[in-house]
Amino acid sequence: MIKIDNAPDPKKKAVETKHVLEKEKVDIYRFSENVLHELSDDNVPSTPNNYSIYFEKMLDRQPDEFRKEIGDIIVANSEILVPTNGNISIEKEIKQGFIQIKSMLQAVVLIYKNLGIMRGLVQKRMDALKNNTNILALQNILSAFNHDLIKLNSLMDKHLDVIKVSYDEVAKMLKSIEEQSIYDTTYDVYNKKFLVATVQSEVEAVKRYGYNASFLLVRAKDRFTNRVKNLKERNNMYKAISQLILRTSRRSDIVAHYGDGCFAMVMKYTDENGTKQAGSRILNMLSSIPWKIDGEECKLDIQVVSSMITKTRSAEELISYSLDQLILTQDDEQPIFLGE
Repeated sequence: MIKIDNAPDPKKKAVETKHVLEKEKVDIYRFSENVLHELSDDNVPSTPNNYSIYFEKMLDRQPDEFRKEIGDIIVANSEILVPTNGNISIEKEIKQGFIQIKSMLQAVVLIYKNLGIMRGLVQKRMDALKNNTNILALQNILSAFNHDLIKLNSLMDKHLDVIKVSYDEVAKMLKSIEEQSIYDTTYDVYNKKFLVATVQSEVEAVKRYGYNASFLLVRAKDRFTNRVKNLKERNNMYKAISQLILRTSRRSDIVAHYGDGCFAMVMKYTDENGTKQAGSRILNMLSSIPWKIDGEECKLDIQVVSSMITKTRSAEELISYSLDQLILTQDDEQPIFLGE
């Protein structure tokens, strides 16, 4: 056998591979420790949610290869999320709703069957009336027919009562589900209720721990929106805006629809400089998007207002103040940052 001197030794190669893997593991462990150190340095509690946000934030500063390695590990070790009490409650409501809908459908089937019976009774009595000139016999036939109708009507009333009760129960359940909902299904982002709760939560966190958090509002300017007359086209425009904001956001950011095509984003652990950069990035991205109005291609005319979340304003006050500034700054071409 001829030995090739430059051929790699399989055993040596295996050892080298092991060392590389060990080095990668050490890097990952060190990175995890660095996340904890940064949380501590910023005086932020090391809760699972805070750790996740800082982990993602610091991971963005790492090389692509390292980020890919971390991503592969996360995917490989991903677990099924434990459902929250809210998820369980909604699931129960939906199941009960299906039961009530099934009951309604069964009642409808019975009504349909009874209508078939009524049709048969009418035909039977009509046949009996043919060529029958005896007045007494006619009275007996009509009396029997009336008796059949009374019985059938009583059954129909019972079925209709079942449908009414089931309908009322389904309506209550749908209302309960809507009250627990945190998602805007039209634009595939969070809803106003969840937005307000999130901002209020961040206000409390800023009061307690003193870390940075910020908030911004995005919407198409009135002068542009009013040109889009078709309601479907306007909704399509809002949907495009929401998805582009979502695409440029971090996983820890909360993107929500406040209402009437106005979207918001809550940015945790983001300072004033980072907030201004996010506002400029979103404005530049959205303003470069072409949109056709009556066959004419235009650029989206967007405005952005941002602010730090502080302990001096409640969630309602911050959102209300920011909305007012959206109205007052319609002519501004640059993103607006609101000071305290």
